[in-house]
Amino acid sequence: MHFSWPRFWVDHSKGFNYYLTWQERRNLVLYSVEKSGFGWWIVLVAGIGFLTDAYDIFSINTVIPMLSIVYWEGKFPTRYQLGMNTATLIGSMIGQVVFGLLADRYGRRKMYGLELIVTITASLGLATAATGVNRSMSIIALLIFWRLVMGVGIGADYPLSAVITAEFAPTKYRARMLAAVFICQPLGQLIAVLMAFAVTTGFKSYVSTATGAVSCSVDSTDLAGMQCARTVDRMWRLVAGLGAVPAAVAIVFRLTIPESVYYMLDIQNDSNEAMYAKGYFGSSDDPRSPMTDNGDSIQMDEREFAPKPALVKSGSGTGYIGKLQHDPGVNRLQPMLGHDHHFSHNSIEEYTIQTGGGVVAALEDPHQALASRADFMKYMFEDGNWTDLFATSAAWMLLDFTFYLLGVNSSSFVPTMFGEESGPGQPPYAMLISGERHIMEATSIGALLGSSIAIFVMHHYSQKKIQMGGFAVLGGLFIIVGALYVTLPDTNAHAAIVVLYGICQLFYNLGPNTTTFIIPAEAFPTQYRCTCYGISAACGKLGSVLGQIVVTKVTSNRSLGVTLITFVVVMLVGALLTRYVTPETCDIDGKGRKLEDLAKGKRFRKEEERRERDREVSRRKRN
Repeated sequence: MHFSWPRFWVDHSKGFNYYLTWQERRNLVLYSVEKSGFGWWIVLVAGIGFLTDAYDIFSINTVIPMLSIVYWEGKFPTRYQLGMNTATLIGSMIGQVVFGLLADRYGRRKMYGLELIVTITASLGLATAATGVNRSMSIIALLIFWRLVMGVGIGADYPLSAVITAEFAPTKYRARMLAAVFICQPLGQLIAVLMAFAVTTGFKSYVSTATGAVSCSVDSTDLAGMQCARTVDRMWRLVAGLGAVPAAVAIVFRLTIPESVYYMLDIQNDSNEAMYAKGYFGSSDDPRSPMTDNGDSIQMDEREFAPKPALVKSGSGTGYIGKLQHDPGVNRLQPMLGHDHHFSHNSIEEYTIQTGGGVVAALEDPHQALASRADFMKYMFEDGNWTDLFATSAAWMLLDFTFYLLGVNSSSFVPTMFGEESGPGQPPYAMLISGERHIMEATSIGALLGSSIAIFVMHHYSQKKIQMGGFAVLGGLFIIVGALYVTLPDTNAHAAIVVLYGICQLFYNLGPNTTTFIIPAEAFPTQYRCTCYGISAACGKLGSVLGQIVVTKVTSNRSLGVTLITFVVVMLVGALLTRYVTPETCDIDGKGRKLEDLAKGKRFRKEEERRERDREVSRRKRN
């Protein structure tokens, strides 16, 4: 594996031979992308924003206990928690769909960075929400509003970061690059908890003097209680506002990022700018002397960097005269860059292209290829590709129905998992520090470990198989954890529950939580890739909203255990859906297919799979 680092300039000295046809130039761009290394820089640019999203989503687990101490005497109302969580998720659904549509219509680059501006604004708005003079304003209304706005920015980042990463990645590294971006989710979750832990520890001397949550609220009358309330109020605002810091860092790079290679090739049809964009991320290949797969050099001379020759209409009116290479391979409209194509520019002559009274503008780029609604409907329904969108959407919905119920609401039941009770009678410092430590131990470590393993596993197995196996393993784990919760009063098996819960988080991120992020970025054509990704991700957040409603019914360990056992059905449906409907974006050896091949749809994939199986059978017979 070799790495590609960015160039912060655009080298326009490296142009194209305009004697090549548009298709040949396109092939050279894609060839150069395929020969580039693991794009750490695009992973970093996309990952910082995704880390911010995770920080903002999961920091609520540490912010709510602080809010409960200051404004609700240690007991945060369930309806308010539901409102804040669902507002974020509904905002995410809006951002995913709207920005997905806009990115396909106007380009990924024009949208990239705008979502971080929304997130930064919402983070600062959330951190400065106040009750006003004599509680003239409702702080919960402001919190819900800013969480809704924040959700729009968070949701917008999903299709943009995933698709841009996929469209700049070489095929052999694409899945691992996407998995490397996704690892920023558990990393952001961990940083949110660590930040809250650091803030709580730093203000310990101001908080530890209070004996109970009641004496640390805004209604406190004694000096120690008022000081404690002011301190905890500063603490949650600091934790919430710090979410804007990594977003501010990332926005500089996102606003200067070039348009994605595939968007420029497939939508804008600008192969020259696509080569420049490829160079931004430090591809080591030089378009002056690209290499074929068998090591042969494609010879180019200095004339390739000359301005595009004017095409002068011939006197007969039936053609155009221009300088073209005499190599017969160039006359084909769609030559493939492969083992037997060796271009030479040493013999060039003028000749007229004539085709039965029509004109072949072989040197001209096609017009822009923005998708229309009719094109989209044809691709989905006439060509039968709607099942791919259904599968990616439904799998994400089934996953998030369970994942966000256990993730966003971990502050509600993690203390009981450790055999502790949190409430108004517990001292504020002990309540906060133990909750933050337990969340870190039970969720963050397992999730981060699972995502780390996923980066390496993606190189050996297809995403579809990993997703199917992840659903199946999680179903088995939910049976065990659910049974332990149901019998918890008799067994007192807190340690076993904590360990198994951490293992659940590991297999979430080793399995479907990562693969549902990857597959939609690969399975659809460039014209609809962000739109389909946004729809898939929005369905996932719809599942999360349903999960938030379910969690309000969980009032005891027994009811939580029963809920986890019923999740086995959800995981089984997810495994079956993945097995029979989810698109396979890898070949039979688990190696990724090229995006331009996957863009041809389900029928092409099925034909390729059939040919690969036939070749495998023939090979085994020969052996």
